[in-house]
Amino acid sequence: MSYVTQTKEQLLIEIDNKSKAIINMGQQLKAITPKMEIFDIFLIAALNRTVNISKAYTSLIRDNNFIAAAPLVRINIDTLLRLYASIISEYNRNTFASKVMGGELIKKMKLNGTKIKLDDRTLYLEISKVVGMEWVKEIYQAGNSFVHLEKSHIFSSLKIADETERTSNISIGFHDALIPESEKFGSALWMNKTVDSIIQQAQIWMYEKAK
Repeated sequence: MSYVTQTKEQLLIEIDNKSKAIINMGQQLKAITPKMEIFDIFLIAALNRTVNISKAYTSLIRDNNFIAAAPLVRINIDTLLRLYASIISEYNRNTFASKVMGGELIKKMKLNGTKIKLDDRTLYLEISKVVGMEWVKEIYQAGNSFVHLEKSHIFSSLKIADETERTSNISIGFHDALIPESEKFGSALWMNKTVDSIIQQAQIWMYEKAK
C-alpha cells in the first residue's frame, strides 16, 4: 500500500510494526555468526534507540501531543546519520565504533580521503547524494525547526480565525488541535521513511558481515 493512500493511524501502525522487526534483528545478527564485532554493539545501541524513540513518537501522536512528537523525527534522523557516518568516515566500521565507544565525537572525525569534518551538515549532505535519500537534507532542516523554539512552535499554538477581521485563536493546553492534520500526516510519513532507512543501514552491515 502506498503511503499516500494510508491514514495517519495506518502510518503509526507501520512504525510500530517496523519496531517489532528491528527488535528481531538482534537474532538475525546472531544467526549470521555468533562472533560479536564491535560495530554490532554500536548498531544494537542505534537500533535500541530507534525503537524507543519510535514508540514514544507513536504514543505522543495518538495522545494528541504533536509538539512533543515532532522533534523525535529529527532524533531518528540523527541515528540514521551516525550509522551512515560509519560508512564514510576515515576509519573502518569496527574502528569507528571503537572510537565512538571510547568517547571520540563523530563531528571530530573526517570524511574518508578528505580533511572535511563529519559534522551534521556534512553527514546530511553526503547521505543526500545517495539515490533515494535526497529527502534527508530537507527533513533534517525541517526537523530542526521543531527542536529549537522557532515559528513552527508559534504557529502550533496559534490559528487565524478571520483574516478580514485580523483575529486569531491562541491556546495553551494539552492538545494539538490547532495543527493541521496534513502536518501530522506528513510527520508520520517522514518518520516511516527515516525508520525504513535505519533498517536499510542495518541490513547493509548484515550483508557485509555475512560475506
